[in-house]
Amino acid sequence: MLQLANQPDAQEAFCTFSYFAHLNQTPMLLPWTPSQKYFFRFFFVFLALLTIVAYNPLMIALNMSYPEMLAVYAKLEGFVYWIDTNFFHIGFEAGKNTTFFSNTYFGVVLTIFIFFASIISSFAWTIAAKPVSNYNHLYYWFCNYLAYYIFLAMSTYAMYKVFPTQTSYPTAPQLLARWGDLPNWEILFRFMGTSPGYSMFCGWLELIASVLILFNRWRVVGALLMATITFHIVLLNVFYNNNVIMLAASLWLCSMFMLARTFPKLYRIFIRQKPVSLAETRYFFSTPWKKYVMIALCFIPAYRFVHLTIGSWQYYSRQVHNEKNQRLFNVTSYEQDGLTIPPLTTDTVRWKYVCFIDYSPTNKHLVKFDMKENSVNLIRRVDSTNQVMTFINRRDTTSKSVFHFTNLPNGNFMLSGRWKGSQLRMELTEMSIDSMTLVKDKFAFIQE
Repeated sequence: MLQLANQPDAQEAFCTFSYFAHLNQTPMLLPWTPSQKYFFRFFFVFLALLTIVAYNPLMIALNMSYPEMLAVYAKLEGFVYWIDTNFFHIGFEAGKNTTFFSNTYFGVVLTIFIFFASIISSFAWTIAAKPVSNYNHLYYWFCNYLAYYIFLAMSTYAMYKVFPTQTSYPTAPQLLARWGDLPNWEILFRFMGTSPGYSMFCGWLELIASVLILFNRWRVVGALLMATITFHIVLLNVFYNNNVIMLAASLWLCSMFMLARTFPKLYRIFIRQKPVSLAETRYFFSTPWKKYVMIALCFIPAYRFVHLTIGSWQYYSRQVHNEKNQRLFNVTSYEQDGLTIPPLTTDTVRWKYVCFIDYSPTNKHLVKFDMKENSVNLIRRVDSTNQVMTFINRRDTTSKSVFHFTNLPNGNFMLSGRWKGSQLRMELTEMSIDSMTLVKDKFAFIQE
């Protein structure tokens, strides 16, 4: 029979074991207070309804396009209009206002309705509920649902930053645009786009948090990181007046809900500076078909990740192609119906700059600036054999202007054709995009 060689050592080992066992006694196993039960019921209903209309997980998993999402939301238009007309009076107008959940009349009315519906439902649930000591089981599975929901929503934005496409490097027309003519949110995107490294850093943080939150072992760490990230995104959208404040706030609320039961532990760790175990109770299905469903659900994040990676890379490749092939020209001479028009800053007819945008052989554009630097973006079709360029209105593809071009020395062009009923002839002198101060300004650790 084994005997302990040193009795004091055995007592010390037993005390150490008891201490760490005490750390693992989590509030998850304790009875919930009545207020905790009520707030759980409220946020369960509120977040369950909110996640249906904000970043609907099914629509994301099916890779539905924006027009397809609008078609789905349009089915709620009549209901939202009736609710607003009879109760809230926010100002939603059916057929006029957009039917998309964001900072819109449609989104605000839906959010207010969900808020009051959650209050009523939680009261009814409280009255009808059977006596239970806690909702640990339901809380665990609902957090699993929210983890998938957050991953599906945030992984999209993460990959669009890892491959910097959401806030891409400014194109030549964007470099020419005056910041005073831009809305706040576009300045934010330009600011982030000028530093691809910063955009990629933000994307990796979002991706890491999105992945960690899927695993029960790392969920607290992932939720903490995600709550910090989404709160920062909410503030950016508020301070730069972007229209996705409520969408970002919904992700932040989901992250905070997942952390709710660990707040006492986090308080002991960060405020009282005491060691606490963050281990949580895990639940499993015993029915075979439920187990198989859970296994199948695990493939959704993997499929989404692969699909996003391929799509983001393809989009990023087109942007890189344009960065290499875009060209910027100064209109040095301009004739209209045989008359030479001088470059007066008050002129709204004469062209000042011309930009050739080239995302792919089948995706070319021309952006022209007038003397007041107002821009127009046109589809560009090039027939190199006959030296013809056709400019097509993006909103009305039947509106076309045909120009003949002549290649001049040093990469310059001569364009001649009809534009809005007038015969134009202009000489385009190429400008160096790389000579712009913003483009030349690269990182240097020592700056003098």
